[in-house]
Amino acid sequence: MLAFGNERNANGQTLPVHWKRTIAIIWTGQAASVLATCAATFAVIWHITTSEDSALALAAVGIAALLPTALLSPFGGVAADRFNKKHLMIAADGAAGAFSLAMAVLALAEALPLWLLLGLLVVRSAAQAFHGPALMALMPELVPERDMVRINTLDQALSSLSAIGGPALGILLYTAWGFSAVLVMDAACAAMACACLAIAQLPYAHGASEHAVHNGVMVDLREGLSAIMSDAGMRALLGMAMVAMLLFLPLSTLSPLMTYDWFGGDGFAASLVEAAGGIGLLVGSVAMMAWGGGKKLVHVLVMTGVAIGACCIICGLLPRDGFPAFTVVIGAAMAAVAAFNAPVIPLMQKRIDPAKFGRVMGLFGALTTLAYPVGLFVAGPAADALSVNRWFVVIGVALCVTMAAFSLCRSLRALDTPATEASAENANARDAASTAK
Repeated sequence: MLAFGNERNANGQTLPVHWKRTIAIIWTGQAASVLATCAATFAVIWHITTSEDSALALAAVGIAALLPTALLSPFGGVAADRFNKKHLMIAADGAAGAFSLAMAVLALAEALPLWLLLGLLVVRSAAQAFHGPALMALMPELVPERDMVRINTLDQALSSLSAIGGPALGILLYTAWGFSAVLVMDAACAAMACACLAIAQLPYAHGASEHAVHNGVMVDLREGLSAIMSDAGMRALLGMAMVAMLLFLPLSTLSPLMTYDWFGGDGFAASLVEAAGGIGLLVGSVAMMAWGGGKKLVHVLVMTGVAIGACCIICGLLPRDGFPAFTVVIGAAMAAVAAFNAPVIPLMQKRIDPAKFGRVMGLFGALTTLAYPVGLFVAGPAADALSVNRWFVVIGVALCVTMAAFSLCRSLRALDTPATEASAENANARDAASTAK
């Protein structure tokens, strides 16, 4: 029988005595799954690169890996609120792992056309659209409020480690035993993640099944959007995150061009920059886990946003022989990105009704993800017109100015209100609205 202690989770519910053990079990499985996914994704990219020798095919890879997550995340958020989050995550991991295993059999038979490889990425991306919001909505149920920044940053740290080690593991298995070996490992690690979730005791992971009976999916989505748009602080936070994605993330795609065009580097030099970015993410994540973010999380957002902008400006102003400094500054920028991302979910958790948190996370993720291709659509032609190094400076200045402007937003600063006060304010607002009706 599950024993409960005196500590409460971020939603105010009593935590089990051994809640830290539960965290360790869940993230052990997630770490294995994320690492295997990175390895398998890189193996798919390399397999398509060597077998198709087509830039169009690689562009299709990017679309297959990103678009399903962006389009389906709102529905994943609805599912996270309606159904048991634990079961939803097991289903998502299990479906992706089963598809990888089937692909491994086809790989052994040498019957893997391009459309099936793209199908693997589409299935993985669609599974992430349901797995991600469920995991994010589960976080406030797992830990006390004081540890929300740490638990959010732990996910980033796992992703950073996987981004560094996953491609190396994938190419090692691909070279030694073939493509099927990578896919078998992917399926095995997905099974491990499912097993860890099955073992973990999660008393608050259930969904609101009675809510699902009365409301349709579109009603749920409107309620999730209303939860964001009716709160000025949430609107400001969404705007801040979208601006950061719109401006900064396209630079990660342009970074190899900066290496090649401005610094005269080769593929090895570009890979060094990618490694430096991954290390920076890891360092920033570890630092945020150790610190916890303090009590003024909005200040952390603003300062790290300005730091990212400053790094972009420095990169754009470096001379042609400044490649070593470019590598270091990219690492620093990615460390700031990790610190920027860490407070977002804890700030949202203070203001959003737990019953709607999955929907809100799904919509939030979809909108911020879609900002990336929009920014890339603008950044490509602009960088060609201005030169890529000047575009880095333009983006850096824009980030610093917009972050400074957001720091003046009173509703955004109000998100730092303690959870109890925020809950009281929201309750008063609801009472006032009911009275007005």
